[in-house]
Amino acid sequence: MAHLTAAASALAVLPRLNRRVVHWGKTFHCSSLTKRHSNSLLFGTTSRSRLSSLVSSAPVGNNVGSTEVLQEEAMKSYSWPDKKRPRVCILGGGFGGLYTALRLESLTWPEDKKPQVMLVDQSERFVFKPMLYELLTGEVDAWEIAPRFSDLLVSTGVQFLRDRVKVLSPCDHPGTNGPNVSGCGGTVQLESGLVIEYDWLVLSLGAEPKLDIIPGAVEFALPFSTLDDALKVNDKLTKLERENFGKAKPIRVVVVGLGYSGVELAATVSERLEGKGVVQAISFDSSILPTAPPGNKEAALKVLNSRKVELLLGYLVRRIGKSGDFTTSVDQSDVAAKENNPEQLVLEVQPTEKGAKTQLLEADLVLWTVGNKPLLPQLEPNGWPFELPVTGRGQAETDETLQVKGHPRIFAVGDSSALRDPKGKMLPATAQVAFQQADFAGWNIWAAINNRPLLPFRFQNLGEMMVLGRYDAAITPSFIEGLTLEGPIGHAGCNPLHHLTTTDLYI
Repeated sequence: MAHLTAAASALAVLPRLNRRVVHWGKTFHCSSLTKRHSNSLLFGTTSRSRLSSLVSSAPVGNNVGSTEVLQEEAMKSYSWPDKKRPRVCILGGGFGGLYTALRLESLTWPEDKKPQVMLVDQSERFVFKPMLYELLTGEVDAWEIAPRFSDLLVSTGVQFLRDRVKVLSPCDHPGTNGPNVSGCGGTVQLESGLVIEYDWLVLSLGAEPKLDIIPGAVEFALPFSTLDDALKVNDKLTKLERENFGKAKPIRVVVVGLGYSGVELAATVSERLEGKGVVQAISFDSSILPTAPPGNKEAALKVLNSRKVELLLGYLVRRIGKSGDFTTSVDQSDVAAKENNPEQLVLEVQPTEKGAKTQLLEADLVLWTVGNKPLLPQLEPNGWPFELPVTGRGQAETDETLQVKGHPRIFAVGDSSALRDPKGKMLPATAQVAFQQADFAGWNIWAAINNRPLLPFRFQNLGEMMVLGRYDAAITPSFIEGLTLEGPIGHAGCNPLHHLTTTDLYI
């Protein structure tokens, strides 16, 4: 425990926010609108200025809900309050973005060099994604796991702007004769039309579920990545429970994917249904949690088996649709024999074993946990002879200091960053990695502004944890080989951290 205690003390510069999610298991494998500062948000109009209008803030991906934001028909420039101090723009307010902002706020700066920090996110709330599962069990309310950025940042100098990134125009590529924007590092154009000049930029835009992998997933499957996703799933389960009350037919839920998210979701939903439903979980791999330590894998299997979750290992989902769509291409006797309902959701699954027969699975609810795509902004299409170096997954390639290769004024953390450890293994896209990268990114921006050497990022794996419902969890710390705390004991290890009120989260 000394190792964890030392790690926790290193987080003391951050707000009490980390005590709920980051400290302990949620810093392991981790499977929020602003208060209007009218005296600070000053807008300088351009020659193309036109009348502004209020429009609905359309969601990205599958996020739902809308709020009104200021939309300009023409671009306007954001006027930073201080014309001399450095300007840092952070795109994305997840673990990486928020904690980079707070790290910059916590450091000691020469008075004339303390940067002005702008945090931009499309949501008004910071979401504790590792605790979304507990929303389904009723252990927490939405406000507890999704505090507003305005509340979290109220006692800091960090500005928050709710908007979405449209175009990025960097000006820091060595040897490039691109346009010089007041000697800055570049500009960010937001969907509202606002243009922000920056000296330093942090990409922390996270990722969104990739549902367009197979036909029908976009239309019929629900992801589980955002607060809106979790609320949708909770509402759907509640509706199904009411509709099926007193009926013999069970609720059928299919979870696609058996990584950490899929396993936690299958365990949570199966516990909630408590015999009122059947949960099937599908994985392309021949085992669950292919990258997890053995202790976590074994603990998860015990829980899933005890809750009668049907595991379909070594299966590939080919398409999702309604029963009426499967009348010709596949023998649907298994479905048709149960109920002649053309609106019934059906999954076509193909075993990876050669020669095995395709199956059809009925479902009242399909939950999708496979595949993510990073949300990097597009570059200004102006013919400059460079681009952001991006991997096949869509992540920005960075060097050891977390600077995007070829762009010394841009840092990338979390899902936006592609970085390998000293052994050449790609770092996982987890909150633990994003949080640690935020610490280094904040420090390296400080070092760059103060002409000090930048530090290479080194990931320190503290272990992995997963919550498997209201009373089960599995914790495998990295510093004690072979140790796994599981079941009620594992849950008790993290339980006190799960039930702090949001008053403990604020700075």
